[in-house]
Amino acid sequence: MPVEPIPCAPGGEGGEPGPSCCAPSIASTPLCLEDGSTILLVLRSACTCDGAPPAPPEVAGWLDPATGEFTEGQAPAGAGPCTSDDCASVVLLRLCDQTPAGECVPFLRHLVHDCEGTVTTSTDTQLDGTTPYTPVGEAGDCDDCPCEPRTKVLPLCDYLGPGPQPVVQFLRHITYDCDTGAMLEQSDTELDGATPYTPVGEVGECGQCRPTPMCPQLLGLSGPETWALPDRVESLAITVACGPVTITDCAGNATQVNECGAAFSWSAPPVDCQPGRLCTPFTVDVPEGSAVYLNLLTPCDLGDVS
Repeated sequence: MPVEPIPCAPGGEGGEPGPSCCAPSIASTPLCLEDGSTILLVLRSACTCDGAPPAPPEVAGWLDPATGEFTEGQAPAGAGPCTSDDCASVVLLRLCDQTPAGECVPFLRHLVHDCEGTVTTSTDTQLDGTTPYTPVGEAGDCDDCPCEPRTKVLPLCDYLGPGPQPVVQFLRHITYDCDTGAMLEQSDTELDGATPYTPVGEVGECGQCRPTPMCPQLLGLSGPETWALPDRVESLAITVACGPVTITDCAGNATQVNECGAAFSWSAPPVDCQPGRLCTPFTVDVPEGSAVYLNLLTPCDLGDVS
């Protein structure tokens, strides 16, 4: 028996229907009346998904193929299977009506064949299989319908600075040709989907790891002076030109270096795409007659730390 599958409904968040996974939804079969005329009994069954057994079909009503009129309920009294003398069969086609207005309207065509396979009558209905439908344009295969332009919405981020912050999230609406994929139109809005937005920085995917620009700095200190490590320093290298020099780390451990030419270095690893930070307080005490060279790596926006 010809069937018309119905795609399962999408999930609660919307989206496109899933693949067809249903029992027969609409079918029609011929019955013969006592006077030899033929009617079409319309059967309907519910959509079943996820491997559930199909529901038994129910009688929706019957069609008069001569007039296209649908009558709800059981077939007329005396209707029964057609015999070999008045045999008939039905083919159910899903077609599309390409209207002069540019629409593509799907409908069902019920074709009644005689014993030799010749089409004797044809009745068109809406997809419910019962409501009469009259094509207003050219009827043909639904695959031949021209597709309409489609739109997709992309969440993007406008990176206002050279690093990951500051950043503004927005939506980009792209309309493209469904046949070629070529972009036809593009517009940007705020997250409400309506208020226009104009990016001012670099546009990219949100959550990108965009390293903060780092700049090296070289300092030379001669005593007497006590130098304190500023915040946001990722790495520090110290070369003692002339001792003694006392280095006190953030844990309060003081180390006196007397040897000239001794070198030390510290580095903090990046965290979540942010530059590393050496812990403070960290001081270098340079007495009179002593000298050191300091090589620091800091964010460029920190400026001169001398």
